Amino acid sequence: MKEKKDKGKEKVQYPAAELVQQACFDDYRRLIDTYDKIYEKVNISLAFCGIVLLVILGSVDYTYISAICRTQSSSDLFSLIVRFSCSVISAICIVWAVVQLLLLMRSKALSVFDSTAVRNDEIYRWDSDAAAVWLIDKYTIVVENLRSTIADKQKKYDSAVTKVIIALLLYSIFLIVEKGK
Repeated sequence: MKEKKDKGKEKVQYPAAELVQQACFDDYRRLIDTYDKIYEKVNISLAFCGIVLLVILGSVDYTYISAICRTQSSSDLFSLIVRFSCSVISAICIVWAVVQLLLLMRSKALSVFDSTAVRNDEIYRWDSDAAAVWLIDKYTIVVENLRSTIADKQKKYDSAVTKVIIALLLYSIFLIVEKGK
């Protein structure tokens, strides 16, 4: 009877562990590439924002405040208020976006797969399925952390891009009103 119980408690086999391990590695590589691409997008956005910032800040004219006080015509008053508001809000949005993008450039500790852990002599004594399961565990721990970091950075990047779009739209309104006066 004891032999039957021992036979029932066979070692768990993971016949597809090596295949799953490769899929985990591919997912890990894809996430690392995505993380790197966020930095590339931030660099390009910063360069663009630098140019836009100079243009928008050049359009902010504080003499509109005194002109608003002296204006008698309601249409001129409206035009001045719109131009002043659009230029100031546009400048605030673009500066805010630049600050957000600069903060995104800071790197924080990123959890990555520790390939030196594979150089453990004990792992080499394991069968290939057990070693693959060990690798799957290590990859999934790192991938979970990477996903949350990437999602956070992408959310902040999207927020900065939204501010740039708002700044450009407000600057466009400023130009339209400026040319129509």
